[in-house]
Amino acid sequence: MNWTVRILILIFSSTFLGSGYAQATGEVEALFEEAQRFHLGLDQSVDYSRALSLYKQVIQAEPNHKDALYNMAHIFIAQKRYDLAISHYKRVISINPQDSDAYNNLGSIYLLQGEAKSAKRAYAKAIQLNPDLAVAYYNLTFVFFKEGDKVRAEKAISEAIRLEPDNADFVKLQSQILGERGKISDWWAVAAFGGFGGFIAGYYWLFGRKGV
Repeated sequence: MNWTVRILILIFSSTFLGSGYAQATGEVEALFEEAQRFHLGLDQSVDYSRALSLYKQVIQAEPNHKDALYNMAHIFIAQKRYDLAISHYKRVISINPQDSDAYNNLGSIYLLQGEAKSAKRAYAKAIQLNPDLAVAYYNLTFVFFKEGDKVRAEKAISEAIRLEPDNADFVKLQSQILGERGKISDWWAVAAFGGFGGFIAGYYWLFGRKGV
C-alpha cells in the first residue's frame, strides 16, 4: 500500500533548553527517524522487529514520546497484536487525554475485535473531543449499520459528508445505505485509523488510504 509520510516539525526555544538537553533530544529523534526507516521500508526492506526495538529505545529515553507510541501501535495492528496496540493508545491518552485520534484508533481496534459497544464508546469520545473528526462519524456508521440502526447510520454518514463533502468513500458508503444495493459487505473491516503520530501519516483506513 502507498503509505503517506508526514514530517513532524518540532520547534524548541534555545532560551529554555540547555545544550545537554538539546543534544539528548537530537539523539532521541535520530533514533526515532531510524525506527521509521525500518517501519516504513524507507531505502530498505521493512523490518518491524528492528523498528520496534528502536522505538522502545526512544520510549526508554523519552517515556512521553507520543509519536513512537503511535507508531508502535501501528506495527502491533499490522501484526494483529491488538491488545498491545490498545495498551499503547491508552498510554497516549494518559499523556494527552484530549487526543481524539487515539480514541478513534481505539474504536477501530475494538471494531476489528467485534466489540461494537466498546468501539461506539471510543468513537463517541473522539467526537466529543473533536466534533470535526469526520472519520469518527464514518466509523460510527458501520457500528450503527451492523446493529441494524439504519436511521443513526444515515445520520452519522451524513455528518461525515457535511464535514468532508468531497470524500468519495463517505459518499459511496452513504449511497450503499440509502440505495437498494443490499447489505454493506465486510469491507467495514478497513475501518478508519486516523492520526498515527510522528512521520506516519494520520491515515483513514487500516490498509492505507490517505494521510492528513
